[in-house]
Amino acid sequence: MIRLIFPRRLYARLTTLRDRYDRRLWTLFAVRMIVSLGFGAAMPFVSLYMYRELGLSMKLVGTIMLFSALISSAGRIIGGELADRVGRKPLIAVTMGVRTAFFLLMSYVIYIRASYIAVAMVFLAIRFLGALMQPGISAMVADIVPQERRVEAFGILRIGGNAGWAAGPAIGGFLITISYWSLFLVTAAASLIGMALVLLFIEESSHRLAAERFELSKVLDVGRDRRFLVFCGFSFLLFLVMGQFASTLSVFSTEFVGISDVQLGFLYTLNGIIVVLFQWPAALLGGKIGTRRALTLGAILFGAGYFTVGLAPSFYFLLGTMVLITLGEVVFSPSATTAVANSATEGKMGRYMGFFGLSEALGWSAGPFVGGWLLDYLGKEPLVLWGAIAAIAAVAAIGFMFSGRTRKSLG
Repeated sequence: MIRLIFPRRLYARLTTLRDRYDRRLWTLFAVRMIVSLGFGAAMPFVSLYMYRELGLSMKLVGTIMLFSALISSAGRIIGGELADRVGRKPLIAVTMGVRTAFFLLMSYVIYIRASYIAVAMVFLAIRFLGALMQPGISAMVADIVPQERRVEAFGILRIGGNAGWAAGPAIGGFLITISYWSLFLVTAAASLIGMALVLLFIEESSHRLAAERFELSKVLDVGRDRRFLVFCGFSFLLFLVMGQFASTLSVFSTEFVGISDVQLGFLYTLNGIIVVLFQWPAALLGGKIGTRRALTLGAILFGAGYFTVGLAPSFYFLLGTMVLITLGEVVFSPSATTAVANSATEGKMGRYMGFFGLSEALGWSAGPFVGGWLLDYLGKEPLVLWGAIAAIAAVAAIGFMFSGRTRKSLG
């Protein structure tokens, strides 16, 4: 049947690509695609729900997102340790199951129009569980893929995630015309299916689990790797810029540029489509030009994309800015994860992934806080607002360009 749908040459290339990697990578690809579809249907609209339906200021919305940084950061660190101690598969499966329950709970608290405190508490639990799971997924990919293919493998994983993300926001944009609570029913169903796939089709990838007693000082030992710590610092700055994606950008686009909720959904859908189309070529490019240059190029594209948001007069202009932002994403993300994997010492892959996740969680959560304050005070000066955000990306680009020159493992 597949041979009838695809031309023979394309079918042969797809077969070669499939056989090039462990089956578990393709299962994780499917899991990420399904879970991201559900996640993408709901998460871009959480800030809008708090701002519109609950009447919160963007400063308060940003503060909630900032507080979630502490929760997510703890989740990344704990998740990295658990990935090394209990295994990758148990960590991923259990967190997906518990997260399903909290997605259902979020649907319920929105349905009964609970206070913003209740919504925020459930949101924080969802963020914690998502952060807890991520080091296990990244560590499993690093386990099953040779070092020279890791950029490609992490790129494949991101294609799966963004294939789901491409459909999710469009679905969410239509669903919120019915109700906000229905978004999280879709998300819960997707998470449940993902858990089933992990339990049925994925074998544990690490058989040398850490036996040492948990001590926070040992976890933070990774921070003594000074070059890795500098890398995480500049990554934090770029994640802070990336954190505008589902919060400041969505509110600015609808309330200041004036696009509709449905158009906002399609804007995020375009992000997913571009990742699906260009992630693989971008991963190959990253392998050719080296990790340091790929990190720098990604930061430059992010800065250019967010700066042009301040020039946007319409939905169609925003589509162009989303292209630039997404190109930065496809170049930066797999190369960053590869840099972490290449830096990790034996037996500490989860720990390094968790520590890097700390900078990611802090950046993504601090981003809406910074963006929320800037939006409240500089919303009428969009070039100043988005120029300030782009300047942060420029600092990260300079940092990657120069700090990585002495780190051979970063490429």
